[in-house]
Amino acid sequence: MFGTKHIILIAACVAVGVLLCVFLRKTELKKWFRLLMYVGIVSETIKVFYYILSNEATYGGYLPKTDLPFHLCSIQLIFIALLNFTKSEKLHRTLMAFMIPSCLVGGAAAILIPTSSALGSPVISFQYFTYHTVIVAFAVCLLLKSKEIGWMVKDYSAALKMLAFMGFIAIYINSLAYDVVEYSVVDGVKNVSFVNRVNFMYVVDPPVSGLPFLNKDHGWLVYFMHLAATGVIAVTLCFIKPIIKAIASGKKPAEVPEA
Repeated sequence: MFGTKHIILIAACVAVGVLLCVFLRKTELKKWFRLLMYVGIVSETIKVFYYILSNEATYGGYLPKTDLPFHLCSIQLIFIALLNFTKSEKLHRTLMAFMIPSCLVGGAAAILIPTSSALGSPVISFQYFTYHTVIVAFAVCLLLKSKEIGWMVKDYSAALKMLAFMGFIAIYINSLAYDVVEYSVVDGVKNVSFVNRVNFMYVVDPPVSGLPFLNKDHGWLVYFMHLAATGVIAVTLCFIKPIIKAIASGKKPAEVPEA
């Protein structure tokens, strides 16, 4: 991480992201949704075949559970599909409100803190950094289109509800994908052997060790509360303008009726 290759890739992501925002800022959202869908299909196809073929001796046609699309960034593929195929404007708005902080913060964090495998192969590096750059650019464009979309405090509230929902969903998904091999009792102590331990959306463990705030120094519950607080702060900052506007409008003195 932050080696020469990584720094070059970060610079390339910034350059491509800026170009995407400049050229696609005035593009209709429906076209953005379609572009995201194409990028997502190509990205996921590359990832699936790469991980299966590179682990053929071990999995032989199976995708490792750790590579299922249930991380904060990869689960955006489900949201992108809904944006393209549903006609509900309320659902569109709710999804976009949540995708602003999740794509922006999640995508940027993924670029700055990539997995070790993301820097190993040219193919997977291209897939990984291109996909995250595109979703970050999408989030930035949603912010740039604030006047056109007209973000409101209720969108902020919807994003917070989605954040809470996704947090609990992640716990359940991690539990479903947590494979237990066998229980054994030695000297009255029960031991459990595990095959696979996934960490979707990082609700189990921090993305990397040694972080000052997101760590398990005081146990999982404190870590989870810190993770939730980080999410709330990210959502709040993304909607700070409508929040300030709502507060300011609420403080305006009432008009005095004419005598």
